Amino acid sequence: MYFFEWLMYDGRATTDYEALAKKADQQIANKEKLPPIRVTQPVSQAISDNDSLYTYNSTYIDVRTPNDEKRGLITLIAGTGGSLLAWMLVMVLYSLAVHYWNEYQGNTTPLEIIDYIAMNTIPLIPIVSLYLYIKYVFPYLRLEAFTARRLIVRFNRITRKIYLLRPKHLGGIVALDWDTAEVCINPKMSELDGTGGFVMLGWDKETHSVRDADGHLKDDFEITFVGKPTRNASELLAFWEYIRRYMEEGPEAAPKPKKLIGKFPWPWRSFMAVWQLDSRFVKIPQLWIFVPIYGLLLPLILVHACGHWVSLLLCYEPRFPRSIEDAGR
Repeated sequence: MYFFEWLMYDGRATTDYEALAKKADQQIANKEKLPPIRVTQPVSQAISDNDSLYTYNSTYIDVRTPNDEKRGLITLIAGTGGSLLAWMLVMVLYSLAVHYWNEYQGNTTPLEIIDYIAMNTIPLIPIVSLYLYIKYVFPYLRLEAFTARRLIVRFNRITRKIYLLRPKHLGGIVALDWDTAEVCINPKMSELDGTGGFVMLGWDKETHSVRDADGHLKDDFEITFVGKPTRNASELLAFWEYIRRYMEEGPEAAPKPKKLIGKFPWPWRSFMAVWQLDSRFVKIPQLWIFVPIYGLLLPLILVHACGHWVSLLLCYEPRFPRSIEDAGR
């Protein structure tokens, strides 16, 4: 679920920022890519909340990140493997305990010395396996289990800050300046280029815009992804325009959505996240072909949905610290 965020944060320590910035400037100079746009630049005549808001009020909006639905498979595969190793260890230790208890009671035949050595060596197999699992596999499991249930990007129009709510192993909580944000969007992109797209915001080191939850300056660059993946470029640009108008012009320019995203982990939400087809496909006859295909895949979809729901149950609901909750009020 948090794979891209994890890769970005994990690789930040080894990233040569100066070389990366120089390469980006060279690509812009050679017209190999467009420069980022500023937050004051309009990109669309239309606006759309893109079904991406958790919270909306006159002070701030809380927005989701793109990969919220992409979870469950790691929980199924890595979680099942870890559970089997833990069960194996428990059963081996239980068998040892029963044997020694029976031997203490005099209800068993004494074993040879070689049998004792083998019997007491067997527990090392699941113990070593669990050690290797925790060291090499568990970090991947934490991408969607035993971590925050969701990442949240808060846009506070009063403080003119963007707050990122993330667990520590993904960068932690940071406060970023709205005015220095760079938006990686091409306003002239084709409709196809916006398929599966999302907003990406970046902050350079030189802006000194990255601060932790306590307000201490962090000498670092920052990147975050915002919003549900869109179906086309118009939807993507309208979504960013919605956020931009909320921050620049106020709630009157970006009205409250008809429906906000719920946070409670209902099981049917996990099913719909895996199913992926929503009611809008009814209006597009070309997409009806997916209904029988999804019907054939229903058993696999149900298994994936169960893994999705279990991963949600194994996570905690994150909260901003009080200083950020009260900011701007």
